[in-house]
Amino acid sequence: MSFYRLLFSAGIISGALLFTACSSSHRGPTPRKPMDTHGKSAEFIRGAEDGCATANGDYTKDHEAFNTNVQYHEGWFAGRRYCQL
Repeated sequence: MSFYRLLFSAGIISGALLFTACSSSHRGPTPRKPMDTHGKSAEFIRGAEDGCATANGDYTKDHEAFNTNVQYHEGWFAGRRYCQL
């Protein structure tokens, strides 16, 4: 009878370890504050939105503005950096 009791106990312990190994302490992504665009130009903000979209896998860039508008150019890189984190 003690053999079955030992086998039953081993099964209970193994099952408990199996179920605890499958749990995760990860709670998902931490919500992030919106990018601070206070005092930035509309072109910077548009560039930041396009850069962020690019970082999220949707390549978005106004090439003409990127090459000719410093604010859009800086905003695009700032948005991409911010959303890559």
